[in-house]
Amino acid sequence: MPEDTSTTTPATRWDGRRVGKATRRDAILNSVASVLSSGRLSTLTMQDIADELGITKGNLYYYFTDKQDILYQCHMRAMDASLEALRRARQAKGSPGERLQQLLAGHIVGILKDGLGSVLLTDLENLRPENRDVYVARRDEFERGVRKLIEEGMKAGEFHCDDSLLAGFSMLGSINWITKWFRADGRLGVNDVAVGMSRFLMGALYCPPDMIPAPVEPAPEAEDAPPSKVKAGVKTGRPAKTPTKAASRTPTKAATRTASRPKGGEAGRKAGKP
Repeated sequence: MPEDTSTTTPATRWDGRRVGKATRRDAILNSVASVLSSGRLSTLTMQDIADELGITKGNLYYYFTDKQDILYQCHMRAMDASLEALRRARQAKGSPGERLQQLLAGHIVGILKDGLGSVLLTDLENLRPENRDVYVARRDEFERGVRKLIEEGMKAGEFHCDDSLLAGFSMLGSINWITKWFRADGRLGVNDVAVGMSRFLMGALYCPPDMIPAPVEPAPEAEDAPPSKVKAGVKTGRPAKTPTKAASRTPTKAATRTASRPKGGEAGRKAGKP
């Protein structure tokens, strides 16, 4: 299990006293997480980011060309951490399950420890095409690594899974969503979440076939559903009345003759009498 050694929280501001342009860029990226997680990325400006970090906009432009550049760097740093976790899992000894759980835990720590994982749910259309292509290629490399471990476990009989692609997307999608609800000052720390989520997700692969519920067909859409007959009492929520004993008796001959006679007046005209 990788250890979270980061001391940076989303509220940490950039320390301009650090030396070296690369170090200062890293410091800005570590601090920008609180801005990216504010939920207003589409309207965010460079001035907003500079104000949050406590620096001038001109100083921010010295390190990054624009907001797209900042987003791209955040994406790439988060992916660097995930690919490093994949590299360690490939080199590790143990069963496919042990190595996959190590990979998932390292992936979670990587996207949470600096708060940069919040960009994982942003639209990739916010990136320049050339930057997007680079990021997508590395993301696909990571996803293939996850699927390969799943497939190794399937072949070894360790995992009970029908589709490695579906399993991989389900796991990574759940992990990406952690950035929506995780709080650095919450009850669970980064390592707590990494251990708990990786064990929970692995449980789905270890579940034996006889414990898996039978497939259930999705309910039909409302417009495709056959029309249902409305019974008495359904509209108001009251149960339909059960016929009384007297009402359920066979009508007498006299009652039958009376009921078959057409009524006069308005009632008769409604019944079809000319």
